[in-house]
Amino acid sequence: MRSYSTLATMILTLTGLAACDVPPESTTDAPAATAADWILTNGRILTVDANFSVVQAIAIQHGRVLAIGSDAEIMAFAGPDTKHTDLSGRAVVPGLIDNHMHFVRAAQQWYRHVRWDGINSRAQAFEMIKERARALNRGEWVVVVGGWNFAQFHDNSELFTLSELDAVAPDIPFYIQEGYRRGFANSAALTAAGISGETVFEGPGTLVKDDAANLTGQLVGSAMDLVTAFIPAVTGDVWDASLQDTIMSLHQMGLTTVYDVGGNSVTPAHYDAVKRAAADDELSMRVFYTLNNFNSAGGSAEEIIAALKNHSPDLTGLRFAQFGYGETVYRPMRARPWQVSQEDLDKFQAIAITAAENGWQLNEHSQRDEKIRDMLSAFERVNEINPIGNLRWTIAHNDAISPESVKRAIDLGMVFAVHSSRRNVTPASMQNAGEAGLHMPPARTIHELGGIWGLGSDATTVASPNPFHTLGWVVSGRSGSGDRTLVETVSREAALTAHTRTNAYTLFREDDLGSLEPGKLADFAVLDRDYLTVPEEEIENLRSIMTVVGGKVVYSEL
Repeated sequence: MRSYSTLATMILTLTGLAACDVPPESTTDAPAATAADWILTNGRILTVDANFSVVQAIAIQHGRVLAIGSDAEIMAFAGPDTKHTDLSGRAVVPGLIDNHMHFVRAAQQWYRHVRWDGINSRAQAFEMIKERARALNRGEWVVVVGGWNFAQFHDNSELFTLSELDAVAPDIPFYIQEGYRRGFANSAALTAAGISGETVFEGPGTLVKDDAANLTGQLVGSAMDLVTAFIPAVTGDVWDASLQDTIMSLHQMGLTTVYDVGGNSVTPAHYDAVKRAAADDELSMRVFYTLNNFNSAGGSAEEIIAALKNHSPDLTGLRFAQFGYGETVYRPMRARPWQVSQEDLDKFQAIAITAAENGWQLNEHSQRDEKIRDMLSAFERVNEINPIGNLRWTIAHNDAISPESVKRAIDLGMVFAVHSSRRNVTPASMQNAGEAGLHMPPARTIHELGGIWGLGSDATTVASPNPFHTLGWVVSGRSGSGDRTLVETVSREAALTAHTRTNAYTLFREDDLGSLEPGKLADFAVLDRDYLTVPEEEIENLRSIMTVVGGKVVYSEL
């Protein structure tokens, strides 16, 4: 890491402003010709350029970075109408990019959700439910879905009891879900769903009752559907407002860009809500999304191939654009246990050939190395027919990928999307994985082997969407409960690069996003403390006090 402040490196070279007559080595006439719209000085700006340079100040013009350097150098770009912000020594990072989020699915009901990400007190968690219940209209439900586990509650980590849940908000139906494992409902929710002690559930799961056949409020597996089916539907206006609530919540975390990868229960209507916001110029979040069997024709190999031929990847849009297919390219490749027929492997290869021919990025959910090995074999054959090195095909999750598979993927020019969903593992679950669990995902191995890798969350059902939770986890190895569950940690610089500049590359937007360099879009977050100097166990508690997208403040406490 080093600092620099050479004016010759700072003059904007954007095509639209290239007619400026000011020579790069001169500062005399710079303000007259290139006056900034906004100057921020007296800060610690982590540019996350190739040298991880740290500078004092930044100038912004027309939504892009005009210059970076020392306070004196940047003040040379001040004009009579230039806005000036004194950062008072605060740290600034590029806008954080999540490379794997189930964004549109979460946005539909965000307004009624309570997030327990990072909450270490059971009592506080229950107070949050009460607070949300008071804010909602009559007939609404309060919902807590994912991003937490019992181990994080330091005051009481036991399972919820029905009497305990009923004491929280006896008249308001609420439903709590721990990942995809199990859910809990209070009596008001059970009654609304028509569930009683006499209810019989037959299916893959359990409606948990005590020895006296009384309901406990706990639902396991598919039994959760008995309750979730009765959570009230959302009207279009409420959906649009909820989308804006989601975006503001993520901006408060320093996020400026998300890559939505579809997911179960997603429909075209989920993307229509984002399209409406974009059409009305009310989409402050940069949203990239995949083509997938939830928003295209269907999930058969023939339908997927047709969709890849009938749609075109958008590699230029900067606000709402689609260029990839996934996160599940072909459902049989998610087989459990890993038993995929040769016929399905051949179909997967045919899909990959079509994707390569039509310029699509593939984004494949891959946790098991045996799957990754077969997938790479298919991709190697495709590469012989149509080179894929420039398509940035992505292996998502990577939890059990072997060094050998990492090397094979690197040789193909692939990228690795590492996710913090395993931040929610508990010491008890780690016992089942043994020593291997401490290396899931092998972020350091991928990094040291020279892989191109980025960070994402897999939020919101299985993980926290907060990027500082992800950064803190991959730097410290600490789970949400504070236990060390990952030995494959990386440096702060590597982690921040993976959550910004590398993700921009994964999204084909490295010329516009990912670092604070002249010519790039002015997406950044001003932090309450310095990312590089806070104790590593406190990285997860960092927060944005001002978030900026394209030079426009979208959230601020200043």
